[in-house]
Amino acid sequence: MTDELRADAGLDALFALDRFPVGVFQTDLLGRCVRVNPRWCALAGRTAEEARGYGYLDAIHPDDRPSVIEATRRHIEADRPLRIEYRIVRPGGETRWVLVQATGLAGPGGERTGYLGTVTDITARVRAEEALRESEERYRSLIELNPDLVTVHRGGVMLYVNEAGLRMMRARDPSDMVGHHILEFVRPEFRELAVDRMRRLAAGEPIEPAEMEVTRCDGTTAWIETVASRTVYGGEPAVQLWARDITERRKVDALYRAVVESVRDPMWIADRDDAGEWRMVFVNAAYCRGARVEPADVLGKTSLELAAAGFLDEELARQHERYYREAAEAGRAVEYEMRGEWSGRPFDIMTTLTPVPGPDGTVRRIVGWSRDLTRRREHERRLAESEANYRAVVEGTSDALWVAEKEADGGWRVALANARTAEMLQTPLARIVGRRVEEVLPPEAARRAIERYRQAEAAGGPIEYENVIERPGYRREVVTHLTPVFDEAGRCVRIIGSSRDAAERRKAELALLQAQKLESLGVLAGGIAHDFNNLLTTILGNLFLVRTELPPDSPLRASLDDASTAAERGAELVRKLLSFSRPGIAARERVSLVRLFEETVALVRRTLTPAVQLIVHSDPGDDAVIGEFAGLQQVLLNLLLNARDAMPEGGTVTILRTTRELGPDPAWARRGLLPGPYHEIAVSDTGTGMPPEIISRIFDPFFTTKGIGKGTGLGLSTALSIVRAHGGWLEAESVEGKGSTFRILLPVAPPPGEEPPAGGR
Repeated sequence: MTDELRADAGLDALFALDRFPVGVFQTDLLGRCVRVNPRWCALAGRTAEEARGYGYLDAIHPDDRPSVIEATRRHIEADRPLRIEYRIVRPGGETRWVLVQATGLAGPGGERTGYLGTVTDITARVRAEEALRESEERYRSLIELNPDLVTVHRGGVMLYVNEAGLRMMRARDPSDMVGHHILEFVRPEFRELAVDRMRRLAAGEPIEPAEMEVTRCDGTTAWIETVASRTVYGGEPAVQLWARDITERRKVDALYRAVVESVRDPMWIADRDDAGEWRMVFVNAAYCRGARVEPADVLGKTSLELAAAGFLDEELARQHERYYREAAEAGRAVEYEMRGEWSGRPFDIMTTLTPVPGPDGTVRRIVGWSRDLTRRREHERRLAESEANYRAVVEGTSDALWVAEKEADGGWRVALANARTAEMLQTPLARIVGRRVEEVLPPEAARRAIERYRQAEAAGGPIEYENVIERPGYRREVVTHLTPVFDEAGRCVRIIGSSRDAAERRKAELALLQAQKLESLGVLAGGIAHDFNNLLTTILGNLFLVRTELPPDSPLRASLDDASTAAERGAELVRKLLSFSRPGIAARERVSLVRLFEETVALVRRTLTPAVQLIVHSDPGDDAVIGEFAGLQQVLLNLLLNARDAMPEGGTVTILRTTRELGPDPAWARRGLLPGPYHEIAVSDTGTGMPPEIISRIFDPFFTTKGIGKGTGLGLSTALSIVRAHGGWLEAESVEGKGSTFRILLPVAPPPGEEPPAGGR
């Protein structure tokens, strides 16, 4: 290894840095590890003690270990810097890709003492390249075996070319054709024919096969027979074109020689003069177009002379010279990426320098070739952006999301899952992704899941069903949605699944049922109340007339008083029924909830025993709602008296007001609540609580848990009607033996002067 570092060049300080961005290691002359820095330990997941000697080899992936050892041996023997990429395996099984570079260390006397190297994590780059390859493979697999050229284009610009087409067109890689217009390859004398065929196809007219001459990527020409039809690619209209090479059939006697000038990428030749300087002796037209120069501007000049003339940045010029020397010394092609400016124009290119040895083996000529990386960089950027957006959606949702890929044997393997999936299944994510369904779920659950997958595949579209996830000590009801994805041949290749906790759905359905039940009962109660009110009016009138006819000392007056009292109580019940059946707001005004609390609490305190403590807390800020003070006081008074009755031995009643924001959730929409800010009033007690079967019925009219004569069963149903008339909601939760909490949601009043019209927020 020729590039050397002095062993005393501050290496101790280097290895002591905790936040050094790359891993650093030092070995002796036999390749045994002497020490590593903290970053190496963090990257490999091993301690410095475990890395010493040949222990660091344990971190290398078993499949890569032999080649790494051999490469290290060759580079030590050749005394050259080491640069190699391979995989390491962390103790937990995680695999990472790393780039390792090493150079020699020299002692005080210049003698070789060992080697110093760095380890850089390149996993992200490797995975980005793998993702791009997989995306392309999914489409190409359908037509790659076709022996003829198959391409898809939109507006003449090619979006895809199969492998046979690349070979037929003699393309070095897909970028030679993808992104280029078809007319670039059609010979000029046939372009009018090609344009006419594209126009007719776009108009929906059928076209017959046609023969024409095209130019291949290497500049040679070929005769083809082509036919095309309309298709869809990437969700948008496109054209699929088939072309068959008929050059031999037409018995073409000669092939045109490809010339460098036909190459669309910049190419040049540099020769080394007697002074060892590399001078430009040839540039093609693409080079001149891309660099915006004339051949005379660059021929005969070195890179540094081009920099002095203002065509090239000096630092880039020195890099060119260094790569020329490296290619000549190595005797093999050198490839590198470069970004900068040439003649004031920014560029991003991949360059290959190929040495041409002379008769004596000495390299005096370099052939250079550059490829524009602009499209590739943009593709990588879009792929990264798409991946980031996709990941944000998948990880940000409250639903469990997963993707299962169908395998050749008909089984299903989980290719992707979010954290919510792991939470619902009570299984670490690492034991879900990459495994078959039967490896993730218990046998019976896996059988049912696979059956559902088959059902979705057979349905040809999304299906939805309810199921239960059960584990020891864990049970959750969920609503699952499966969407099958089919390829161009109509085969199901994957299932996209999602599961949502069914508790909210059950709650919303019960709330809707409750609202419908209350509405129906309200109509019924209103009709009964009207008829009953007429009867009571007759009864009370006749009682009054009888009273006027009786002597003052008549013993029947006591019976009349009892009958009148019962009739008055019936009239009060009628008023409650009418209030329940026709909820509304008699007056719309700004109501302060703090004042509502103070006045209502003052009324209730007189009825409380010393064993009952009443606590009121209201968050700071605007406490106003739009509505009727008396109606809201009736609601709060009912809840406080119920709380008192639930604590016969005493306890604590708490009124807590906070503010919360409701979003466009369907569950709230089904309750009639609009998105926006709401006051939440929680009335809690430490009383006896209620079992679930009671909670589900407490808002039903005429349902009461109190004894005979102690309650009508209309208090809570009327309270719910009043709250709903205010654009809000009332719900309850309770734990038997621990108490109950009733929550009222009321819309926050808008600023003064912006009150909404009656009937809306």
